[in-house]
Amino acid sequence: MKRNALLLGNGGRESALAYKLNSERVLVHSYPQNPTLSKYAIKAELDKDNLFNSVLNYVREEEIQIVIVGPEAYLADGIVDFLEANKIRVFGPSLSAAKIETDKSFAKNLMNANNIPTASFDIANSKDICIAKAKKYSFPFILKVSGLAAGKGTFIVKNKEDLDKSIKKIYETKQFEKSNSKVIIEEFLKGEEISLFVITDGENILPLPPVQDFKRAYDNDLGPNTGGMGSYGPCGLLSPSIESKTIEAVILPVLSAMKRDGNPFKGLLYAGLMVDSSNVKVVEFNARFGDPETQSLICILNSSLYDIFMDVAEGHLSTKGLKTNGMSAVTVVIAAEGYPEEYKKSIEINIDENKFDKNIIIFHAGTKEEDDRIISTGGRIIDVTSFDTGLEKTIDKVYNNIDKIKVENSFYRKDIGKKGLKYENK
Repeated sequence: MKRNALLLGNGGRESALAYKLNSERVLVHSYPQNPTLSKYAIKAELDKDNLFNSVLNYVREEEIQIVIVGPEAYLADGIVDFLEANKIRVFGPSLSAAKIETDKSFAKNLMNANNIPTASFDIANSKDICIAKAKKYSFPFILKVSGLAAGKGTFIVKNKEDLDKSIKKIYETKQFEKSNSKVIIEEFLKGEEISLFVITDGENILPLPPVQDFKRAYDNDLGPNTGGMGSYGPCGLLSPSIESKTIEAVILPVLSAMKRDGNPFKGLLYAGLMVDSSNVKVVEFNARFGDPETQSLICILNSSLYDIFMDVAEGHLSTKGLKTNGMSAVTVVIAAEGYPEEYKKSIEINIDENKFDKNIIIFHAGTKEEDDRIISTGGRIIDVTSFDTGLEKTIDKVYNNIDKIKVENSFYRKDIGKKGLKYENK
């Protein structure tokens, strides 16, 4: 049987998925493309103005076995429902199931109704109500827009000045005008964050190795929230016993509730968790692979993602046999100066991959090829991933190689992965 897959999306996450699928001898087709995807995937010629029907026709013409949906925006548009209605295998949740990410107020209410541990919260549907409800909370607390915000819609409010700035940004700028119809006010959770990915067909679950990402822009977790500045895995913060407890207290109840409510979830459920000692609470859920966690994750997986994706689409996911290689992986994001605020675009990138050490992979995230040059198109430009035996060696490797890339007007964090060293010998 042919192993043809169509991958939708062209960020760092999709670059990593294409790399992994290609290594499994899958013929990957991708849309849109970037310089990494052009190495590992055939360019799918699709009509962006009639994307759904264009995807359907392409899948039939090219005998694609499965469509893999990368970004949350496609999920929010309902592409999974459309393809499944046309008898096409697809990896990703339905429009109604994806609400667990696309509508954070839905997720908070779901957790509240099913006794799933999360921060206490209120929901506001206007600026005035948000200001009034925020008065109930002691500093610091959190403001989040309920809709999709590319990882930039969360604000830590430490004082009155922060509150005023956050309210103004949420309600008075164009950045959040499509995602601010509801705003969540919630308590500030103490602890350390970690990402737990669980693949599910709606009934069976397959947990992947825990990965930790770094959301703040600058070293030592300073600066504004971003889509993610780096990641490493596996992360020992989530011990096997705490992971098991989390699956019982969080993952299984969520999947059960969604099925009961008519929104069965299949695909990749991403639980962003706050761990304080053995106490675990949910920060938020996502309905797809994380970025940049995926870039690290695929370097420690030996199991075939293609086979897993097919099993999910066909409804018979095996819960056993996930294979890892015993290595550590670290990903560092090179971002444009100013990101996640205003930043320069069309920055030229010069990369000579012959200069890199073994087990260094470059994933393009926000770039394109133009006139024989590679230039930036987004705030997160390039992901540099290393994998090796032991986390400390892997951290050293990624930073020894990252300066071989020339990207003007850019920056990156210098501390990715270092939090994890304290768990190495436990």
